[in-house]
Amino acid sequence: MPAELSISASHAPAADQFVEYPACWYLFGASAEVQKRPLSKQILGRQLVAFRTASGKLAVMDANCTHLGADLGCGQIVGETIQCPFHSWRYGADGVCKHVPGAAGKSVPSFARLRTYPVAERHGYVFFFNGTQPLFPLPFFFGEDPAEYVGGGLFRYVADCNWYMNAAHAFDMQHFASVHERELIGPPEVDYPAPFSRRNRYSAKVVGRSVFDRLLRRFVGKTVEITISVCGGTFLMVTGDFGRAHSRFIIAAQPREDGQTLCEGIVFARSTRVPLLDKLNLAVRRMFTHGYLAAEARQLRGTRYNPGSLGSTDLDMIEFFQWAASLPQTAPTSTPFSTSEGRYEDNVRSLVVPMDRGPASTTAGAAAER
Repeated sequence: MPAELSISASHAPAADQFVEYPACWYLFGASAEVQKRPLSKQILGRQLVAFRTASGKLAVMDANCTHLGADLGCGQIVGETIQCPFHSWRYGADGVCKHVPGAAGKSVPSFARLRTYPVAERHGYVFFFNGTQPLFPLPFFFGEDPAEYVGGGLFRYVADCNWYMNAAHAFDMQHFASVHERELIGPPEVDYPAPFSRRNRYSAKVVGRSVFDRLLRRFVGKTVEITISVCGGTFLMVTGDFGRAHSRFIIAAQPREDGQTLCEGIVFARSTRVPLLDKLNLAVRRMFTHGYLAAEARQLRGTRYNPGSLGSTDLDMIEFFQWAASLPQTAPTSTPFSTSEGRYEDNVRSLVVPMDRGPASTTAGAAAER
């Protein structure tokens, strides 16, 4: 943004410009949870079910049977279908009903189809995209190959704010000093490394007095190079490079109906090819990362978005809010990539969508239909 442009509170988008559930990747759960039986969960204000067919095909779809609404998560897998526990209607991985008992010789009702979601499986977890097709591939740390990393156990905490307030922490430089006790070494650098992605990079001294920070200074280094990338509004990737250690984790944030945000995190480490060593390494990283983030969540209770209170000292946050409110929610053309493994930036290179903050009121209506 040009330095001479004056930003005032009026430039912060109104709350109704943000979609309730952004078109983004969300974590459904661990792959092991759907290895043998279907599993349903309340996610994004709706009941969803994940299951694996007999041939191993993975699917995520709306969980309520089109007949009388029974939860398919209580059903069972029959060949390449999931069977309703109530009247045994069967649905394929494409969401279409394939069989209605007693309807031999008759066509399946046209209404008997369920909404399905693009799905990806990585590092032992199942992710789905909130939309008919993914607008971008499942993100991973820029410049890194997912195959070279192992993922740790899941950790959770609840942020007492909506999804865009939660993500805005990545660009709220004032709070890094007041909440995280980090002393900036130089000005942060904000860029757009890929479509649908906004990144903050900065260097800082670890000056906190907590047990975790004292251990960090003692064993890994007194300064850290941080990058925080927000993809699609609710998917965050964080890297921290200390003098003697490197931290990597993702946060898959899930907006809740009560206005809070469920944050589910996974730590990563470069694989040593020694499973026991990898497991120990990930356990230590998970303890530090979860402790650091959960402490912030406990400290920041009751924060609410108030565009009228944002001023000149909140420029970084205002720019983020403008970008988040303007994120496209539907694809203008067919998706030019697959959800297969590979470097994230290689998969998104051919996408042509606005990467800057753009106008703050262009896309809220499109997602309201979800």
